[in-house]
Formats: sequence, C-alpha cells, structure tokens
Amino acid sequence: MKKKHPFDQFLKEFIPQVERKSTQLNKALWILETTGSTDAADLKADLDTELRFLFNDPKTYKKLLEWEKDPSLSDPIQKRQLNVLTRAFKQNQIPKELLEELAQKEAALSQSYANYRPELNGKKVSENDIREILKKENHPEKRKEAWEASKKIGEVLAPQILALVHLRNKAAQSLGYADYFQMQLDLQEVDPKWLLKTLDELSQKSEKAYSAVVSEIERKQVERFHVHIPELGPWAWSDPFCQEDPVDPHELDRLVDGVDISGVSTDFYKHMGIDVKPILSRSDMYERPGKNQHAFCINLDRKGDVRTLNNVKASLKWLETVLHELGHAIYEMGFDEKLPWLLREPPHMIPTEAMALIAGRQAYRYDALGRLVGSSPDKEALRKKADISLKRRQLIFSRWVLVMTAFESELYRNPSQDLNRLWWQCVEKYQKIRAPMNREGKFDWATKYHIGLAPVYYFSYLLGEMFASAIQEALIKECGNNGLASEKAGKFLQEKLFHPGNRMSWSDLVRHVTGKPLAPDAWLREFATT
Repeated sequence: MKKKHPFDQFLKEFIPQVERKSTQLNKALWILETTGSTDAADLKADLDTELRFLFNDPKTYKKLLEWEKDPSLSDPIQKRQLNVLTRAFKQNQIPKELLEELAQKEAALSQSYANYRPELNGKKVSENDIREILKKENHPEKRKEAWEASKKIGEVLAPQILALVHLRNKAAQSLGYADYFQMQLDLQEVDPKWLLKTLDELSQKSEKAYSAVVSEIERKQVERFHVHIPELGPWAWSDPFCQEDPVDPHELDRLVDGVDISGVSTDFYKHMGIDVKPILSRSDMYERPGKNQHAFCINLDRKGDVRTLNNVKASLKWLETVLHELGHAIYEMGFDEKLPWLLREPPHMIPTEAMALIAGRQAYRYDALGRLVGSSPDKEALRKKADISLKRRQLIFSRWVLVMTAFESELYRNPSQDLNRLWWQCVEKYQKIRAPMNREGKFDWATKYHIGLAPVYYFSYLLGEMFASAIQEALIKECGNNGLASEKAGKFLQEKLFHPGNRMSWSDLVRHVTGKPLAPDAWLREFATT
C-alpha cells in the first residue's frame, strides 16, 4: 500500500477549519448585504479576520513551499490543492493587525454602500430610481440633477476606499510586489503582459466599430434632447457610468410588460435541463431600504446552498441580470461532487463570468426573447431592436472595462494623484465621452461599487465576454445551433465548463472547453464586424 504524503494529513486537519469559517463568513455577509445592519458588519469583519488568520502562519506557508518542490507529491488533485493553498497563504503573509484592519474597513465600506441613498428634490432615491429617470426623462437639466445625485455617494466612500487602497498596497509591498494591483494579477494566475496585450488587441480591432456606435448614439441624443454635441454630458446616457446602451432603453422595457422575470428565467434554464427553482427559493429578489442595491450570486457552503441577490424591476436590464446571476448559480451547482471541498469553486472569475454573461445576453437575442417574453406581432420589432442593441452594448461595455482596468492600475500605482482627474481622463480616452464641467475636487471615481469592494476584478468581465463568445462557437459546433435553450447545450456546459471546478487553472479550462487559448477573436467576429 502506497504511503500517504504528509500533505494528506495536513489537508485532513486544516480544510475542515477553513470550510467551517468560510461558511460562517458567507452567512454573515449574506445578512449584511440583505439588511445593512451594524451587527452583521461587525460579525462579518470578525469572521473575515479569523479566516485570514488561518492562512497567516509563516511556518505552514514554508512547509507548503517545500511540498511544492517534492517530486513524490504527484497526484494532480493534490498538486492543485497545494497550488490553491500556497497562493491563499502567500497573500496573507502580512502582520495580523493589518489583516484585521483590512477586514474591519471592508465590512464598514460594505455597510456604507448598503445603507446610502442619495437625495433628489428632497427625497431619498435608489439606484433603480436614478436609472428610471435617466431612461425616461427628456429634460437635460433634470437628467443632470439625477446623475449628480448618483455621484454624491463618492463623498462618503472616497476616504474609506483610499484608506483601504493604502492598506492593500502596504500588504502587497510587504510581500515584494510593486502594488496591490500587480499582486492580485499574480495570485489570480493572470500574466500582466498577456492581459495588456489582449485588451489592447481587442480595443484596436474594435475601434472602428465603437467609433461608429458613439457617433450613432450622439446623433440620437442630439435629436432627443435638442442640444448640440458639446452640450451632451454623461447624463445623456441611460445609466450613471455610460456603460450600457442608451438607445431606446425605455422602449425595449416594453418587452417585459406583464412578464414574471423569475418565472421566465426558470423556464429558460428548464429548457437546458437545469432546475433553478431551489436557487430562487433561497434568493432575495426585490429592493428595500438597507439592502445592497447591486446583484450577486453566493455559494454559502459549497454543498448546495447557492443563492442570488437582486433588486428586480420590470425592465430588460433586470431580466438580463436575473439570467446572469442564475448563470453564476448553475455554475456553482455544477461542480463534480467527488471533488474535495477546496476545489469546489471556479479557478478564476473569468469562466463563471463567461457562463453568466452568455446567459445574460439571451435577454437581447431575437430568438431567445421569443422564448422568454413571447413572439407576438407587437413584440416583433422590439425583439429586432434588442438584437441590434446587443452589439452596441458589447462595444460600449468593452470600453467601460478598459476605463476601470486602466483607472485601477493607476489608482494602486499612485493613490496620491488627482484621482477624479485621472478618472475623467480614462473616460475621455476609452469611452470618448467628454468630462463635464466643474467636477474638480469631486469623487466620481469612488461611486463605482467595484473600486472599493471588488478590486482588480473588472477585467474579468471582458475576458469573460471573450470566453462567452468562444463558448458560443463551441456550442454551435457541438449542438448545431447558437442557442442555450437545449438539454444538449446544458449537458455540454455541465460536463465541460462546470464539472472540473478548480481542478485546473482558468487558462487550461478555456482550452478544455474550446480547444484553444483565450483570445479576442470570437468576440471580435461576433460584435466588431462593420
């Protein structure tokens, strides 16, 4: 009988501690995000600290590094677990007081996000309210007032975010990295040079298509608001960050009039052979005070308790979002049950974003909309408009990702610079949207949720979009059509994409699913042809 490696015994003793603490932390996070309570924030901070402390012991980290060089440890599953643990320990080899301070400040920031509501004309308004104004209102000044109200949260959050940026950099530099941004790329198994080259290639090869879209949008905005192009501000768009298609969003919302968004999403996944009813039964679907106004999916225990948080309104955007979050959820539910607990997770956010993004796209595809909202004659023209909108949306969103990635890289490189000036420089360069007057000394950069609480993440969305297009081409080859709504497609995704979990790196998983490395080619073919 083969003698067991000491690493086996370590896993047997260590992983149950991590599993228990991780589950407790996720439950506290869920309470915090759904209530915004101070008690939940304090509990989340304490549990986050305790979990980080489990990965803080330098003697254990040294032992893991020794095992990485041990040729007798040859089992692929064991080697992958060792790789995952080594990276987890590496980022926590910093003083305990710094780990504790990071956890406390992140929890406090989460609470600030959950509870803040700006005032507009003396009334507290939600993000959904702001979006409704930017979709429907035709008076430029009223739109500008709503947009400016959405930026007020930056004044509250900026000091908290900057404190976190300095702490994150301090932690990264103590481990030998230039800054936190560079550290995160390394720990996420992302080559910085490859990332820059790939994003540059996508940007350059889609520049002509994006410029045409911007010109079309500006022409329509001039007609709608009766102003000249230089007078168009970011408030002329349909969302506060100009990251979504502003052409006819209110009209497209008619597609979901009288539609049960959760119900049609359930039916959509049922056609793939996947039952999402248990996920929705655990989820929190509608807005209320004190609740996080964004949307996310969480796997509480890696044993089946997967749920989503949404703030559903009757809009095409929320149909897309529910489909998107359920895409994350079915990925989390699809891991091989035989995998050890540690590997029952995606290898990176790129592949799970790919699944969520390809699912969300269905809210705009002509054929998919026929199944989702019906194919009555009165919806025919709207479905065609939504299908055209998808291409605009992809090009617009690609530039928003470039803004976020460029800004975050510079934020962590030099957090003392004029960050609002940097923010608008990035917006003008990549989105081609003019910076509004009188934003000096403001904190517009701090209003985006991900800057504070999902740092060095946004590039994953665009890489996920690239992977989603590559998956779609693989589905066409495998299933004979480009739709997801078939059990054959569902089976392909479960076996190829979900089942491996974290048994391999994200780049190896891309090759496993599509047969080739990740590149912008499929996305460019789908969305950047002119």
